[in-house]
Amino acid sequence: MKNKIILLLIILLQLNLFSFSQDSCKVLKPEISGKYQGKCKKGLANGKGVAIGIDKYEGTFKKGLPEGKGKYTWANGETYYGEWKNGMRDGEGIFTYKKFGADSVLTGIWEKDKFIKKISPIPYKVYIARDIDRYSITKTDNGNKISLQLLRLGMVNNDISDFSFQADNGLYKEVGSKYIYYQVLFPVTLKINYTTYNKLRSAKIYPVLEVTINEPGEWEIEINN
Repeated sequence: MKNKIILLLIILLQLNLFSFSQDSCKVLKPEISGKYQGKCKKGLANGKGVAIGIDKYEGTFKKGLPEGKGKYTWANGETYYGEWKNGMRDGEGIFTYKKFGADSVLTGIWEKDKFIKKISPIPYKVYIARDIDRYSITKTDNGNKISLQLLRLGMVNNDISDFSFQADNGLYKEVGSKYIYYQVLFPVTLKINYTTYNKLRSAKIYPVLEVTINEPGEWEIEINN
């Protein structure tokens, strides 16, 4: 009984310390300074984290301000995904907003939070494609859905373990052999990894695909090993 009480006290102490460390980690941009979860340095948000106030920001911080790459969501639902510096949009980014009741997307360059010029958007960008024989990423229709199918020699690959399919927004479901995110807000970053065997089943391989899809629509991703 005594050991259980000591263990409970230790757990409560750790929870209190964690809560204190997050509460004492400040975000210096007032609109997102309500709650913070993430990395901290010298009392300021620093590194990857999520800050929520009137608005929400998820991405990297430096000295308490958004810096690097991140996604900002305003209270009215507008979003910006791209580069930040000193808490301001600075660099390449994608701004999604409502126009006449429909989603509109502006891809361009910002400097000190001001829009500088429009650039031609790329539909998607692949960051990592490892241990993959071939893959395809195809827009099939308008909408807000992404379907994933894992194949081997053109057939459904049923020899999968340690599977992970993560998107930074949307709802997830499985339909047959397809893994699906729906009600997706674009741009969206996807991370896919799993364990399977090579074509000869002579060795395990560890496929990884990381991609950001910028253009709204219904997308189909196929990974073939």
